Amino acid sequence: MYFSIIVTQILTLTFLAVIGVIATKTKIITEQVKNSISVIVFNITLPALILTSVANLDLSREVLTNSFWVFLISNLGVVLLYLTGKISRRLLHIPGKTGNVHVIHTMLGNVAFLGYPLFSALFPGGEGLFYAVIFHLTQDIYIWTVGVFEFNNSKELKFTDSLKHLLNPNIVAFVIGLFILISGLKIPKLIFDPIYGLGKTTIYMAMLYIGAILAQNTMLSAFRKRSIYVLILNKLILIPLLLLLIINSLSVYFNIQLGDVAKTVVVMQTAMPCMAMVVVLAKKFDSDDIHATENLFLTTVFSLITLPFIYYIIQLF
Repeated sequence: MYFSIIVTQILTLTFLAVIGVIATKTKIITEQVKNSISVIVFNITLPALILTSVANLDLSREVLTNSFWVFLISNLGVVLLYLTGKISRRLLHIPGKTGNVHVIHTMLGNVAFLGYPLFSALFPGGEGLFYAVIFHLTQDIYIWTVGVFEFNNSKELKFTDSLKHLLNPNIVAFVIGLFILISGLKIPKLIFDPIYGLGKTTIYMAMLYIGAILAQNTMLSAFRKRSIYVLILNKLILIPLLLLLIINSLSVYFNIQLGDVAKTVVVMQTAMPCMAMVVVLAKKFDSDDIHATENLFLTTVFSLITLPFIYYIIQLF
């Protein structure tokens, strides 16, 4: 049953992305509109979705325990991806700036724009999104530390700039929602309902944005690059499966029980396609933004197949 749910959700997200592609090809979504959608989603609808989902969550001992393990395992997942990117870069002899992008894109996934809508729909109670935000927070730490270091034409980026990026509206919404959840306060219905409704638009806005990116960056050259297929194999399949094996081993040998929702979220967040923000950062740091765009395009396309596959494997084990 759950496998059919995720397939349905992936197909729904795909359909929404196709609408974004068509709207972009027909000039309804221009470059300015696409950028505006990104700003609105990141600064308004995503924080609204996070705030209402976290604040409305049924806080239990299991959720608290799982949160601790999700944070630790999220770090493990990101580190495994990073090391895999470093190794594959060396083995494939990927040079200079292209190699930097390969490493960073192996490490960082599209855990917000694709992950949040998916887990919000798959686990409507808010628990899945709660764990997804924890993974996102973990990944954000690596973006503005290890990621910047890897680009490292970036000596002009100060520590305060990195801190500013870490303290983004989504993290603030998560902290506020967590405070409301722990304190037992309730958001008045008059305020909660419009914020909740606004948050629910995230799935539509985010997929229009992804569709716009795909429409503008349909690069046939990406299909001819061996390094991208290696990235796909490592990022979308091998490391998520390895992480699943580690989680199951912890359960068997150390009796560390991670709930089904938490396990599903952390493994699938690890399996997300390449992060869209990396394209922007590659431009900022004078790196290979063309290769970053190719990575984003091809991994997003393949994720329509790999995400249901990973979910199916999680249910088997």
